[in-house]
Amino acid sequence: MGSTYLGRTFEGTLTLTALKVGAPLAGRFPRLGYALARAAGWVMWTMRANARERLAENLLPACDGDRERAREASRQAFRNAANYHVDLATLAYRDHASYEREHLQVVGEEHVPALFEPGPVLVVSAHTGNPELALVAVAQRGRRWVEMVEALQPPALGREMARLREIAGGRVVEVDMGGTREALQELRAGGMVALLADRDLAGGGICTTLLGRRVRLPRGPWELARRSGATVVPLFLSRRGTRDQTVWIEEPFTVPSEGDREEATRAAAQRWADLFGAHLRRDPSQWTVLEAYWEVHACG
Repeated sequence: MGSTYLGRTFEGTLTLTALKVGAPLAGRFPRLGYALARAAGWVMWTMRANARERLAENLLPACDGDRERAREASRQAFRNAANYHVDLATLAYRDHASYEREHLQVVGEEHVPALFEPGPVLVVSAHTGNPELALVAVAQRGRRWVEMVEALQPPALGREMARLREIAGGRVVEVDMGGTREALQELRAGGMVALLADRDLAGGGICTTLLGRRVRLPRGPWELARRSGATVVPLFLSRRGTRDQTVWIEEPFTVPSEGDREEATRAAAQRWADLFGAHLRRDPSQWTVLEAYWEVHACG
């Protein structure tokens, strides 16, 4: 889960250095940390013209083709992504009970019980907001989880990000064969798994319609749900300003294990894509994916 603001080895190395040096400072002085993050987000948006244009192009369908609106949304998305790393840096220093009370708003409270009912739960989100801060509230109520994340370069950055994320109360595994095996074991044992479903990292995904375009979304989440019998809880995050977030919890559903396997997984992926598309239209600036998304994941 989390942001794809980073990815290349050089940028990853810079970010690792910033986390090592800046995390203790930002953790103890969050106002300063967020102020620096806002400035860093603006600088990155200004200097990285290619990434800025790719992101604006990614956001264009959510902005109904309005390029000026997509450009402005991309600027805010860079800032949101920078804030995400300050969020992680402050996890160890937060009073989580007061954060939930003062800074976390839940929309769809009627679906919250699904997170705590006995049996396996699969929380499926996207690269929006900060899912770890929402999951902290789950941990405060005694439920832990396995979080599946994308591998980062250099590997040392991935390890540091995992260390920070695990402060939220979960266990981090990468999206690979080993991580998928651990996630399935957790679900079959009645546990919780959290992952992102907006990028098909492994290939061989499911062709869906998202914002009127045909794109591949990952097959893994829906296969995990089908094989484990887990309750799927679609969960989306929106950052409001710097520290406040809204958690949108959509109606839970299951992926049938009987009947046509391909039809069941395809229907689940499309159901999630429809929800995700609606959230993107509501606020495109929440989504930070820097690859040429509609080209990389094109299908049909």
